[in-house]
Amino acid sequence: MNPVPSREFLEVHPLHQHQPHCKQQCFVFTEIADIELPAEITKFGGGTEKIRCSNGGIPTYSTKKDSCSESSGERPERSRGRKILLGVGVVLICIAMAGGIPLALQLRSSSLLEARLAFIRRLLTESPLIEGSWKPPSTMNLNSSNLFEVRQNHIGAVLWPIAVPCGAQYLDAVQLTLEGIDRAKRITAASDLMHIVESADEMEQTHIRGEVAVLMGISGGHALGTSTAVLRSIYLLGARFVSITSLECTTPWAAAAIRRPDYLVEENVTNSFNEFGQTMLFEMNRLGMLVEISMLSEAAMLAVLKTAKAPVLLTNATPLSMCNSTNIASIPDHVLSLLPENGGVILLNLERCGDRTLGVREAITAINYVRKVAGVDHIGLGGAPKSYALLLAELARDRVWGNAAIKKLVGGNVMRILREIETLKNRLPLYEEWIPHESIESNSYCRYPES
Repeated sequence: MNPVPSREFLEVHPLHQHQPHCKQQCFVFTEIADIELPAEITKFGGGTEKIRCSNGGIPTYSTKKDSCSESSGERPERSRGRKILLGVGVVLICIAMAGGIPLALQLRSSSLLEARLAFIRRLLTESPLIEGSWKPPSTMNLNSSNLFEVRQNHIGAVLWPIAVPCGAQYLDAVQLTLEGIDRAKRITAASDLMHIVESADEMEQTHIRGEVAVLMGISGGHALGTSTAVLRSIYLLGARFVSITSLECTTPWAAAAIRRPDYLVEENVTNSFNEFGQTMLFEMNRLGMLVEISMLSEAAMLAVLKTAKAPVLLTNATPLSMCNSTNIASIPDHVLSLLPENGGVILLNLERCGDRTLGVREAITAINYVRKVAGVDHIGLGGAPKSYALLLAELARDRVWGNAAIKKLVGGNVMRILREIETLKNRLPLYEEWIPHESIESNSYCRYPES
């Protein structure tokens, strides 16, 4: 047994004082990353007092529950001895923690998970969680289950791509696009939860009101009819992003990613991103529209990243080195490494890889991997295993994911590029060009002959 410190030692080295005649129960844990937890989260039971170790160890917290079980006539010697033992115990705990008790072991308490979840929920009320490539319901109405799913997952804003079948290219793709925009507007108008927005400021205001912001866009350049005039008209109807191609849907001006080896590619289409493609890209930049590139071929992605005058977006994506599947866009590392130069953002879909459902640990590994390759300013979320709150609460156990970093991840990075693109609006020259006739002459393209 350790010897009891003498009276002379106590006079020189006073120990932490406690109320007499009381027992003390301590719950010890370390600070969660650099997150500033709200006061109501850190209060487990009674008052919380911070104790700093004199040897420079890790700061701890102790939550006290006082229950005076001894009679008022207890002898002073016995009370003094109890205070000495408690003081020595606190010192020993500080020494042990400074010696390196594994942080993971200290963070396994269920009460700490609840604290992290409470913090994440509060953070998501301050910053909207923006989910990329949201799938709307198949019916005309947003029923209670649709709304409950959005609310339950703490989603504050969604990117709603208006999808048009690739087979409609050269046929009635533009008409189907207009009908899709009309449908999206009628669905949101009939709901008190969702509201179509056209700017970053509107997105923030919608979130403050407790509604879900909808940023509407076009899923595939084939829906634009190879026309800058159609692009401008789509913008006036409220679309704020364009996926240049959908999967395996190459247009006359941009090559799509092809996953099937037996896929037939027309001889006259571009294998990358041609001159008219640059015209469409620059017009999107001039209008202030987000340019989404995740379904482009690798050569086309590289071309867009090098020529775009504004940050780009990649949605429903994952690193190729971690998942190579046909249900999401698999992005090579050298493409990810170009995002800092362009300023763009990748929205990771971490729900599944092919037929395999991903776990929370795998999702966190993917997030940290992309952060290492592209940087914390170029990553967002487009899907999570189980729930966003649980994923973020587990991510918060890592000290590199503090308050500011998590806000960037959940939507801050998307808001940043939205504002950057809005500043370019109407500052670039107007691009008024027609696609060369030879690029579409071999297709059954219905166009009135020009005079």
